[in-house]
Amino acid sequence: MQTQLREDIEKIILENYIEYQYLFVEFQSKFLSGLCTRYQSVESGNLVLYFARQTHQDILRRKDYDLNFNLSLEKFWENHQESNPAQKSIIKIGEETLLPKETARRKILQLIKQKVLNKKNRNIGWLPNEKYKQNYNLYIDEEIEGVSKLIRFVCKKLNYPISSEIINNEVKEKFSFYWFHYLGVQLEYLRLWSKQFNDLELVSIFLQVANLFASKAKEKNLSHKDLYDNPSLINKFISASISATSIAEVTGIPRATCIRKLKFLLKLKIVSQDKMSKRYYIIPEAISADLISQKQTKQVVKLFSNFFFICVRAIILKLDTN
Repeated sequence: MQTQLREDIEKIILENYIEYQYLFVEFQSKFLSGLCTRYQSVESGNLVLYFARQTHQDILRRKDYDLNFNLSLEKFWENHQESNPAQKSIIKIGEETLLPKETARRKILQLIKQKVLNKKNRNIGWLPNEKYKQNYNLYIDEEIEGVSKLIRFVCKKLNYPISSEIINNEVKEKFSFYWFHYLGVQLEYLRLWSKQFNDLELVSIFLQVANLFASKAKEKNLSHKDLYDNPSLINKFISASISATSIAEVTGIPRATCIRKLKFLLKLKIVSQDKMSKRYYIIPEAISADLISQKQTKQVVKLFSNFFFICVRAIILKLDTN
């Protein structure tokens, strides 16, 4: 039953690929842009996710000894206060985030200076100051809402009549459980693309271009197979273009950096540029190349399908016991 549900989720995403991508790419675009804006780079944001996941893991362990332990968003900062960072070497952190040792060390020191990370019992952890906590409370609701929309999409395709409100409330009620798994899948997503591009800012910039394509193409509801069997379908949506200035504004990456990295994407034949408007758009070569291959995008679908499976199973079990 569980294996079948997991397979069904992956199947419906692949069959409704562009419709799903319309939601997913927009969500991921905001997610990566948020990391860049809050922490000055996606790589620094990646480190914050890494330490935040450890915090949720520590909170979840307390549930093992107290079945009534409150994992809610409302109680999160109270639970966070009692958490203890695990001992991790810089080498280990670098290996798990795919950051060079010295880069990891430098960015950790910057995050400590920004009062996002700190030390407790001589171990580094996600121990932000009060101002950070207040800002976190403002944006986490929006992020939970985005996650709930994706879960709702999956539930709808599975013919489970579960509203976004129910999903949203469930995620907030068992926040540390869902966020531990959510941060885990995001870290794996970043690892996957980091191996491919060795540059997470490049991924953030590409997502802006891909987001416009998905918004234009969503009504066609192309499957993953349709797209990769016939990449020329992308040519129908060349009007979905974006400027370097807009990408810089949305991602928080300096415009000069965006232009430099867009030129690199041009060289890789992942995007093209209109000579008159100077705007960028995705081209068929993007998905016929090795960089954004059918295998790679299927891996991304599989990653998130596993996360959706955990969420859908937990929500269904909760509804069945009520």
